[in-house]
Amino acid sequence: MFGKHFYNKNIRNIVVLFGTVFNDISIKRLKSNGTVDKHFKVPISYGPAQKYLTMLDQKTSTTGKYNTAISLPRMAFEITQLTYDGTRKLQTTRRIHKVNDTDSTKLISLYTPVPYNFDIELSVMVKNSDDGTQILEQILPFFTPEFQVTMNEMSIMGVKRDIPIIFTGMTSEDTYQGDLMTRRSLIHTLQFTIHGHIYGPTKDQGIIKEVDVNAGANFLIADDLNVDVKPDPTTADPDDDYGYTTTIT
Repeated sequence: MFGKHFYNKNIRNIVVLFGTVFNDISIKRLKSNGTVDKHFKVPISYGPAQKYLTMLDQKTSTTGKYNTAISLPRMAFEITQLTYDGTRKLQTTRRIHKVNDTDSTKLISLYTPVPYNFDIELSVMVKNSDDGTQILEQILPFFTPEFQVTMNEMSIMGVKRDIPIIFTGMTSEDTYQGDLMTRRSLIHTLQFTIHGHIYGPTKDQGIIKEVDVNAGANFLIADDLNVDVKPDPTTADPDDDYGYTTTIT
């Protein structure tokens, strides 16, 4: 119904951006004498937290034995809501242009992108409170309440933009229930909102390199007036520094 297929990876880029911001968090565990016993990065992946909590105690269907459980701490995130943001909307008919990299006689153009807010939940899953506080203290000081990240938002058009990631709140939950054999999991859920954009399809259009106007006769000029305008030099590309030559005959 809407025309040709296109895929600009705008939503995927938001997911990659968010995961990249939090992919370098680490934890140190100390011995009783204060020296470092273990130092490791906290893994992060896309998906709901409950998916990974279920894997903690999952059994195989054939042997009845426990699989190798996933290790804690770890982090997971997912987009929970996508809403249109009319306060950031620019003029709909405005176009963005760029010279085609493979054909300098053509321009790539598209309309102004549509602003959307991406609500994302980051789940921090740990088995002891000290691991959780270490992770939180490596995150929260950077959000006041927003953190700006430069993203290559539309690579084919060369569009880069500072994207705000806004921290909106946090909840904590202790999932320990049952007997002494039940594994404990502390979950800190952090809510964020990203101000992103979604772009429409691109379109190739030719570049006008010469304009020839026949003005026609009027009461001031007895004969027809021909005006020819072309770039100088004529071999100039759209992104070169050039002028115009105008010939009137």
